[in-house]
Amino acid sequence: MIAFRYTVMRLMVFAGFLALLTLLKVPMLWAAIGAALLSALASFFLLARDREVLAAGIERRVEDRVARRQAKVDAGRTAEDDEDDEVEGRA
Repeated sequence: MIAFRYTVMRLMVFAGFLALLTLLKVPMLWAAIGAALLSALASFFLLARDREVLAAGIERRVEDRVARRQAKVDAGRTAEDDEDDEVEGRA
């Protein structure tokens, strides 16, 4: 849900700058380019907290996925695999 909120907020900031530049009679191409640059800069500061929450959520999901994959790998190991590891460690 935070990803949706963050995306909507970014679009709103962009639309605001685009509207402002259009009202200032800037040609549409330059208004779009300017709005993109200004909204990126403004979003960097205004949406920092939301971006950190979003990044933490993604990081948590990746860590959970890696842990589940590692658990599957560990569950697939047999006692013979463990013995082979011990023998190789002694050599």
